[in-house]
Amino acid sequence: MKNLAELQSECQTLGINVTSCGRASKEPYITALQQYHWEREQPGKALPRQIMPMLLEDWTDLDECQAQELEADHHSWIVQQKHDGVRTLFHVQPDGIRITGRCTSEVTYRLTEHQDNVAHLFHGLEGLEGTILDGELVCPFAQVNTGSTITTSPLQAAVAVLAASPEKADHIQRSNEAHLRLHVFDILELRCENVTRLPLVQRLQCLEEAIGRIQNPHIALVPSFVVNKRAIHDNIVSAGGEGSVWKHANSPYEPGKRVSHWIKRKRGLEVEAFVTGFKLGSPERGHSHLVGAVEFSVKEASGSIRPIAWISGWSDQERGVMTWKNLDGTPTLNPTYFGRPAVVVGQDEAGRSRRIRHARLKQWVA
Repeated sequence: MKNLAELQSECQTLGINVTSCGRASKEPYITALQQYHWEREQPGKALPRQIMPMLLEDWTDLDECQAQELEADHHSWIVQQKHDGVRTLFHVQPDGIRITGRCTSEVTYRLTEHQDNVAHLFHGLEGLEGTILDGELVCPFAQVNTGSTITTSPLQAAVAVLAASPEKADHIQRSNEAHLRLHVFDILELRCENVTRLPLVQRLQCLEEAIGRIQNPHIALVPSFVVNKRAIHDNIVSAGGEGSVWKHANSPYEPGKRVSHWIKRKRGLEVEAFVTGFKLGSPERGHSHLVGAVEFSVKEASGSIRPIAWISGWSDQERGVMTWKNLDGTPTLNPTYFGRPAVVVGQDEAGRSRRIRHARLKQWVA
């Protein structure tokens, strides 16, 4: 997404007057650009609702005591399986189905929409007009022939289907017998009633009511578990699943916010690696004079060096310590970091690049 200065410049170029109160932020400019482009594409029609799903924290951000407390809980938290798919909101509207994602177009500034590529999800929804479900579009198979490649994970397959033209998406799903499934785990509205303020346990009751009305074999409810949560997570991972999501039973649904009462816990991968490179930070974030990302690699049995991850989630203090100035004043990586060993954790290896997905630094090795 563009930074604030770029959004302001675009609004000025298009002659859009934006009034903001208090500290300047991107939101009013994005809203103004959404409306501007929509009115030119669909004059006289109302802009479709732009609702972002609630976002999750990560289990690895918890300290040891917090993690142990959650695992020992018997009633305040529930666990659901996390599927390896594309997060979506499923809108059942009087005029049809609308499926929105998490990504915003830098051309129209609206959320991406996927309904044209999954028409098999449209039927069996009678009596649910005005309902919004939260879930993931998941491919039932990891290996799917798209015509140009063979996918290696359910997520890659789902993304390939959603990125194709509607005609090609239909062909991919039919020829591979791999129609995307909607795995539903929460609900925002039930027949025009907003239920986001209800605690999760009550929303799940609303969700069960909605799912009970659906007559579509490609739409399924994600089960929730209250007891033996650690064992449930371990069983999911042992069976090859991506992981679990831990949710506070009395929490509301807060669209667009990253909250601490939803925590994703993914299948883990831990590797001892060492520093082999760096990239400078982004000018847009004000970090162009500091180290932005650090490359980690491992040594193969053959003796060759294989990069496995770029890690960029550093604090400003860490960036300052990592950054060194050359004689001409240009920033570079502090030489003491090259070759420095560390433990890198992540979800798993990407199929082609073999790089660790969602890589993070666990600790430096002395």
